[in-house]
Amino acid sequence: MTGGGVWDAVVAGAGPAGSVAARELARRGHSVLVLEEHHEVGRPVQCAGLVTRRVFDAVPAPECVQNSLTGGELLAPTGRSITLRAPVEKAVVIDRARFDRRAAEMAIDAGARLELGTRVIGVSGHEGGEPAVVEVSSRGGRRSLRARVVVGADGVQSSVGRSAGLQPPGELLPGFEAGLCGVEGPGDTVRILVGREVAPGFFAWLIPSGEGRAVLGLCCEPGPVPAREYLGRLLGNPLLSPYIRRARVTGYCCGSVPVSPVRRSVSGRVALLGDAAGQVKPISGGGVFTATRCALACAGAASAAIGAGGRRLSLDAYERGWRAELGRELRFGRRLRRAFVNVTDRQMDELVRMLDRPALLALISARGDLDFPSKLAKLLFRQAPGLLKFSGAFIKSLF
Repeated sequence: MTGGGVWDAVVAGAGPAGSVAARELARRGHSVLVLEEHHEVGRPVQCAGLVTRRVFDAVPAPECVQNSLTGGELLAPTGRSITLRAPVEKAVVIDRARFDRRAAEMAIDAGARLELGTRVIGVSGHEGGEPAVVEVSSRGGRRSLRARVVVGADGVQSSVGRSAGLQPPGELLPGFEAGLCGVEGPGDTVRILVGREVAPGFFAWLIPSGEGRAVLGLCCEPGPVPAREYLGRLLGNPLLSPYIRRARVTGYCCGSVPVSPVRRSVSGRVALLGDAAGQVKPISGGGVFTATRCALACAGAASAAIGAGGRRLSLDAYERGWRAELGRELRFGRRLRRAFVNVTDRQMDELVRMLDRPALLALISARGDLDFPSKLAKLLFRQAPGLLKFSGAFIKSLF
């Protein structure tokens, strides 16, 4: 803490986004306090752990890899399927709790301080010329902190964002997952199921995490049928029976996935990061890569703003930076997802049939990129223009 009891930065949330931002700020010589509402970093786990190795650019922790994936299978409502097989690794499954802990440890090693069991209630004075006031709550009661910068990496229901007057992500999808053991079948293949009766508005997944373990889950549009009920149906889905008929559920988790970024991620001395800012890939629902990339941008902009001094601190450089790097990809993903939301099960079967061509399967296997799906999408539409009929005027405007 600097003189006068003021932190250079207070970070709400010790997930990968918050920890990376804290680490980078601490490395630059700033005083940083990370506040995590839970009593253990990485718990509860609310992520399937499917990422590419790009996440290790921001958090060099390859020891967290549980499984390597080279294949994928897409299962349409009628059971029609396509299978993809790449000659090289396309993704990995990480132990997400361990990954989060390693990210937090790196922040601490860099000089940041971590407090567990401490929740940020709100932020005030963030638009003035003086440090912001951060109200926090823990077992010891309430207290106030002061910070030159406040980073809200505290999830989709961000109290930092709410108190700073920033709008939350506009579109949230409820999700539910089950951990399984005793799963059979190839351990290097992800299975994706689509359909209005499976996961309306999104998809379901069976992701092998090694040694007969897997994560079965889904996201769906909000509606009268809760995500948990759809998960129960998945456990009895005959398309998955060859793999999970002898499996046992080891635990459940649930949450909400933002599939649209916030309109604005900064307000005065406050910056939102990760799920709080909706920095999630709309097509896959994955957010570790995007959040950690944005965390690097956030730390750089915050450090420059703190170092510049002056009474009116601005984090607009962060807003511009992360949108310049990832905004186009996120916009593409959001529009593409919307284009397919209203696709019927019959149309989905036809789509799978159209993709089931050796040349297209080879293209998907070779050029598919979990982090940048727009690159493959554009190639597919050029190679198979018949796909355009599923996507309306939006896709046509890309060409």
